[in-house]
Amino acid sequence: MSFKQLMAAIAGALLLAGCTGTPKPKPATLKDFKPSLKASVAWKVDLGKAAKSAGAAGQFVPVVSGDAVYAASAAGTVSKISLADGKLIWRTPIGAPLVSGIAVGSGSAEGVTAVVNDRAELVIISAEGKIERRIPMGGVVLEAPVIAGATAVVRLADNRVAGFDIVSGNRRWVLQRNLPTLVLHGQSGMRVQARPAEESASAVLGPADVLVNMPGGRLLWLDAATGAIRWESQVATPRGSNEVERIVDLLGMPSVEGADVCVAAYQTSVACLGAESGRRIWGRELTAMSTLAVDGRYVFFADDQSRLHSLNRKDGQTAWTIDTFQLRGLQHPVSWGRAVWVADSFGFLHALAREDGKQIARLSLDGGAPSGAIRPTRAGLLIQTQGGQLLLIRSEG
Repeated sequence: MSFKQLMAAIAGALLLAGCTGTPKPKPATLKDFKPSLKASVAWKVDLGKAAKSAGAAGQFVPVVSGDAVYAASAAGTVSKISLADGKLIWRTPIGAPLVSGIAVGSGSAEGVTAVVNDRAELVIISAEGKIERRIPMGGVVLEAPVIAGATAVVRLADNRVAGFDIVSGNRRWVLQRNLPTLVLHGQSGMRVQARPAEESASAVLGPADVLVNMPGGRLLWLDAATGAIRWESQVATPRGSNEVERIVDLLGMPSVEGADVCVAAYQTSVACLGAESGRRIWGRELTAMSTLAVDGRYVFFADDQSRLHSLNRKDGQTAWTIDTFQLRGLQHPVSWGRAVWVADSFGFLHALAREDGKQIARLSLDGGAPSGAIRPTRAGLLIQTQGGQLLLIRSEG
């Protein structure tokens, strides 16, 4: 089951309740406030809307390497853009719709990118924008790949994780985990070492390290070159009276801050683990419905009612909770600058003070809601919208 299918089922249940006399809940109306922070669009680039036949199931998130931004579109292009001013450097058509976002290399592979098309091919593109090779995956892939060293890592829809040599195209390794009956296809993710232009305070991830969020509540720390498992942790345990209630897929990319790895399990829990061992530091039974934003002091996430929560990173205790955005579909929180930023499904970006949740800025996004996670960089926030716009957001104040 895809995340969109699950949301459609929930919406149908709410509509049925409305037909039987129960008032249908309505999203909260945005309240006026006095901004103390100015958010504005520094530049934007039109990446093109997805073709109707693309049917992309994954999420599209821009990545940075050096002084450039790399972005993929569901319609089937990869673009390299100047991070400083948004000027297009090159754009390469892949020849087929893409199913999810893009990976970029570093070190000797800096500027090399990888995407997966709807023909189940891993497409490797040179730093100059030339397609180098197309590698058959041998199965459906719905999530963005990552590149660590000379290895591209993909997670297939049948819960295999595989590593491919980006130079030869050969498969280096593969590992398999059991696939739960129902999963949120395209909603988990992988994390590699942060690139210099990204905002990251953690140095625990090495050049070959890959953290993999898995369906069924499992988190893996792998060596990208060999597939060796450094550790594996069962973060959340499925339970419930039906298969939907037993979905505990880990949402988005794992968050790494200091010596902690923090994850959210769909509708069940939030937890932080030690990066060295994978052992749980703390966990809370909370109905998480978004990825996590983690900084030096706090962990932020949205629940099933679009309440935004702030937990103390040290022990998981609640710092604050706000319900200003009830049922507005909060998604993709990120801690950047002096605020926690979170988008809603209506295409608004909200900035709140990290210490108390007071709203300090709001911005309407050109192109609607984000198509995936918001990428914090030293130049600003990078957001790729569902309408095909790539935006760099800066703030003052």
